[in-house]
Amino acid sequence: MKKFILLNVVMISILSFSGSAQEINLDTLLNRYYKAGGLAKLKDWKSFAMYGKSTNQGMEFPVTIFMKRPEKMRVEVEIQGNKMLQVVNGEVGWTVMPWSGTTDPQDMTADEIRAMKDQTDFEGPLYNWKEKGNKVELIGKEDMEGSQVYKVKVTRANGNIETDFIDAENYISLKVSSVVKFQGNDVESDTYPGNYKDVDGVMMPFSIENKSKGVSISHVMIDRYEVNKEMDDNLFVKPVKK
Repeated sequence: MKKFILLNVVMISILSFSGSAQEINLDTLLNRYYKAGGLAKLKDWKSFAMYGKSTNQGMEFPVTIFMKRPEKMRVEVEIQGNKMLQVVNGEVGWTVMPWSGTTDPQDMTADEIRAMKDQTDFEGPLYNWKEKGNKVELIGKEDMEGSQVYKVKVTRANGNIETDFIDAENYISLKVSSVVKFQGNDVESDTYPGNYKDVDGVMMPFSIENKSKGVSISHVMIDRYEVNKEMDDNLFVKPVKK
């Protein structure tokens, strides 16, 4: 009888542990993530602009980012009176790097366009992921710097891979680890969104740090967002070379 009771206790413990490990399924997690972030309201955003500062290697630069549906993004960084541009508009992407010796726009590579296009998805790859042709897997739950997080792996339709670390309490993203293809090589990076605030019913980060192999590459501090801002499509049109 004692052995039977002991066996029951052990089985109950095992089942309880298993239930805890599988306390949530992918659909439930994503629904909580959508609700916490206000993604249903984000669908009403046709455009938005972000204004802030980027800190790189101890230097601070003004940065402005314009986003417009569909698949339009323009990044402006002012460096010593010169403006660096990165722009993508669908399958077209171009840059202006004044320190390269010319202010003429230069075409992005296919890999660069693919990586930047990933960022033009307003709601992100987890929202309507099936319709977007993405593959999503709930990997598990773990501790990340004192916070319990769910790890969700996303394989985008274009082959790029990212792992989202979603806070198990507040259901917002604390980290995104990305693997993108550049010239046949896998390039890894980590993005840490933080300091979330409500912007027209959507939780938006006001701090975004980017790291590579554990080293901080840039830290963007956002001062404000402007939602459904009128934007001329010419912002995203490649200018003719001078």
